[in-house]
Amino acid sequence: MTTFLWLLVAWGTAFAISVVPAFMPPMWAVLTAFRVGAGVPLVPLAIGGAVAGALGRLVLAQLTRWMAPHLPERSRRNAEALGAWFDRRSRGRRGAAVAYAAAYTAGPFPSNALFIAAGAGRIPAAPLALGYGLTHLVTDLLWVWVGATAAGSARELLSGTFTDWWSLALQLAGVVVILAVFRLPWARWLMRDGEAAE
Repeated sequence: MTTFLWLLVAWGTAFAISVVPAFMPPMWAVLTAFRVGAGVPLVPLAIGGAVAGALGRLVLAQLTRWMAPHLPERSRRNAEALGAWFDRRSRGRRGAAVAYAAAYTAGPFPSNALFIAAGAGRIPAAPLALGYGLTHLVTDLLWVWVGATAAGSARELLSGTFTDWWSLALQLAGVVVILAVFRLPWARWLMRDGEAAE
């Protein structure tokens, strides 16, 4: 396969794993596997991966929005209350949403929870995806470069993301965040907060 075709496969994979709601390897590990295994150039790999990942997260948020009406009423109400609270706090300050998403996705937690919460809570996902993409543009460039110089093989790199206890703990933490969005009584807590603020 040509380098360009490998890049297309890498970007498609970055998009696909960003749509899946849980238990996917980190983006940098997948991109590093393509760098190590297929020798694709670093800069276009990272740039395209960041764009494809952001588009995939937008699709994840939209899919969650479409599925939200089929959730149990209590879960849907909690997610919508959290979304309304966030929207009130960030209205007219979309830069704040971009900055929040950038800060969150730069951390160790999987970003799928952020986009699932955005979809279920009807939060505009485009500013979050912009923050995600900008952060991944920088972090993936760095981590793919570091990972490619340290990894012995693409198989070794990806298998570690499924067997390493730290990676599994982070994935489970992401699931806990998703459950917190739907199960905690946000509607009751934030209604009380809104009444106190008035």
